[in-house]
Amino acid sequence: MWVDSLTDALERSTALDRAGRTLAGATSAVVRSGRFKDLLSGTWLAHPLHPMLTDVTVGAWTSSFLLDVLGGEEAREGSDRLVLLGALSAVPTAVTGLSDLADVSTREERAVGTLHALGNVTALVLYGLSYLSRRRGNRAGGMVLSTAGMGVAAGAGFLGGHLAYRLGIGVAQTTFERGPAKWTAVLDDPDLPDGKPTRVTAGTTNLLLYREAGRTYCIANRCSHRGGPLHKGKVEDGRVRCPWHLSVFSLEDGSVVRGPATAPQPAYEVRVREGKIEVRAAGP
Repeated sequence: MWVDSLTDALERSTALDRAGRTLAGATSAVVRSGRFKDLLSGTWLAHPLHPMLTDVTVGAWTSSFLLDVLGGEEAREGSDRLVLLGALSAVPTAVTGLSDLADVSTREERAVGTLHALGNVTALVLYGLSYLSRRRGNRAGGMVLSTAGMGVAAGAGFLGGHLAYRLGIGVAQTTFERGPAKWTAVLDDPDLPDGKPTRVTAGTTNLLLYREAGRTYCIANRCSHRGGPLHKGKVEDGRVRCPWHLSVFSLEDGSVVRGPATAPQPAYEVRVREGKIEVRAAGP
């Protein structure tokens, strides 16, 4: 399909990738790992924040368009206020989006994400100009600008959907890693050293084993945020820190201690039987 051909070309764009690296670098220099990053990521909500904020902007601008077309003269003031509301809400939406863009890990994700961001900024500019034009009495010009802005925003929204549904940005990377439902041997017991994160596999699922003070823990090894290898991270105080974006998870139950991750790591039960370490998915 021509749509797939278009998105494939965008994913391969070196110019967009370079622009994305610049944007990501600038964002990372300001938004570092910590409370502010967790706020923008939605860690506190256990849900990505950016897609939720887009609903306010899209809803306001769509409602304004409908009032322009169907509302008549008495609806003009309401339409103008919705244009302004959408523009104001677009600012925190853009900030959270840039924070997410800084965490992407592949050229394809970065290229499409960059065009998505540029499209949304363009839409914001068009709507801002539309509001100014409306307030100055040039309603026809304002409607032309807002209609153009809506078209650009729709295209940027399509790219946002491509990022989520085709490239998996924002989706918990462990969603489809169920792990073994029955006890499954993954390692000889003497081969697991104390105090060293160790990667093992159970079927096609990568797991992290860690032994400390005679107790063995097991959680999914692939970070739920962007798929980082947790066995290469630092373990301290019963917690493991992802080496990619510094999310911190509890080894006890996989819960998120610090973001930008919003989804916990699947946790597994562990036992030793006949000299083998066995694991199975933890019950509900």
